[in-house]
Amino acid sequence: MKDRIRQLMEDQHLTQQNFAQMIGISTATLSNIFNGKTNPSLSIVDGIHKSFPQVNVYWVLYGTPPMYQNQASQGVSEEGAADMHQGITDGAAGGADGMKQGSQPSGAASAEPMLDFGAEGAAASPTSPLLFDQPQMQGVNRTPKNIAQAAVKYVDKPQRKITEIRIFYDDQTWETFVPKK
Repeated sequence: MKDRIRQLMEDQHLTQQNFAQMIGISTATLSNIFNGKTNPSLSIVDGIHKSFPQVNVYWVLYGTPPMYQNQASQGVSEEGAADMHQGITDGAAGGADGMKQGSQPSGAASAEPMLDFGAEGAAASPTSPLLFDQPQMQGVNRTPKNIAQAAVKYVDKPQRKITEIRIFYDDQTWETFVPKK
């Protein structure tokens, strides 16, 4: 199950910290799951189900395909992709903003407006979101692995013993003290 959780995290392009925050657990708990110290609990599977409703719970628990409930990679079915393509072409032909008002693809779960990829303008307007304008995050695959450092062992010198103590006085005399053996 830990491999499927890791696969879901990588598929969503999330870091361990972001993934743990989304499903409502600490990063230490997620790290312990990946290291094999603990097993995922029902609350973790429930958190995955609530945060990613498109993910098949049976896939998370048992590995039964498909990973997503509607057989597509990110929650858009083939019909939804065709509807989205139709909405884009209708928007490019019909309106200045390039969006088909009041329509949403049947497989899409969010209410985000569709972008115009038509020939109206080569450059995107400064107010419209760019398709690939997302913050660059360090990916899971590029996360540096913890490299075990070689332990340096310092060999102690043999313990030193006091052989004598001398005290010098200002009248040019001194005393010598020798410990008992």
